[in-house]
Amino acid sequence: MGSSSNFSKGKFFRNLYAITKDTILRYPEMSFVGVVIRIKNVVGANPTKSQLFILFLVLCNINGSSSAEEDTFKFYNSSRLREILEKGELRVAGDSASEPFYVVNAKEGYPGFDYELGKAYADFLGVKYRFVPYQEFNEFADAIKNEEADIALSGISSNLERSKKVRFSKAYLIATPAALVRKSALPPPPEGNIITTQNFKSILDLADVSGVTFAVRSFSNRHEYLLKKFKNSRIFTYGDTLSAWEAVKSGTANCLVADSFYIKGLLLKDKSIASNFRPLLELVQREDISAAFPRGDLVFIRNFEFFLEELGRSGTLRELEDKYFNKSDWVPIERP
Repeated sequence: MGSSSNFSKGKFFRNLYAITKDTILRYPEMSFVGVVIRIKNVVGANPTKSQLFILFLVLCNINGSSSAEEDTFKFYNSSRLREILEKGELRVAGDSASEPFYVVNAKEGYPGFDYELGKAYADFLGVKYRFVPYQEFNEFADAIKNEEADIALSGISSNLERSKKVRFSKAYLIATPAALVRKSALPPPPEGNIITTQNFKSILDLADVSGVTFAVRSFSNRHEYLLKKFKNSRIFTYGDTLSAWEAVKSGTANCLVADSFYIKGLLLKDKSIASNFRPLLELVQREDISAAFPRGDLVFIRNFEFFLEELGRSGTLRELEDKYFNKSDWVPIERP
């Protein structure tokens, strides 16, 4: 997969576990003195990161009562996160072919958006990172349930049906159903108008265009969107988005429908695509790209979301998005 960049080693991580005046002010309702005494009794003189994490839990959740304190420790002891910290390893499931979330034959420092995010989270926890390859969401969910993986990061769109199998974090990226349509399938401009793609900015702009045929990954959020918005159009479904794209390139369909980040990745990887295809990327329906976790493990999810909040606050998450979805430096060099 290639080695991780310096993204996970930035200054953001230096004071993550420090108890400062600012930290205290963020949790004004806590009974701080009682918490410190309790933690001191637990961790002794040389606290480890896992023990400091318990302190983090208490700071986030306690309201000053002993029952709330006991609940905090009970939730931690039953969390998958406790096992991860004890084993010293975070196992992250993902699809290695889902570029640029993961990059095959990656250049040094460009292993993929979700690879870097997962590695950064492992560094935050102070444990080793291990990538566990799977291809489908159901495989991610089964791996998490069977404790073959701890979380899944793979450009996953959350929805109600999927939430029956895993617990989703807050979104770390916001996508939309998007399209890559052959320019030859679009109507010609009015006579005298030199702008050939004048009003085609979102997939909804194809609603009144006849002859558009869609290729999409089956049972995805985009498939559901097409069935709702383009019920009278011809829709070809495939087991994965790459197969749908191959169908469009071969002429079986003339419009690929995927999430906006996938299409951005295609355009960055092969700039010649833009000569024959029109990208339609404007927002039509919010799609949350989220991490998948074991169901019911609120402690684990809250810890990850705190990590995400810090990435967002520091601007690191935005920098990572720009690195993979607005620039093409990650594109592997083709070897003869």
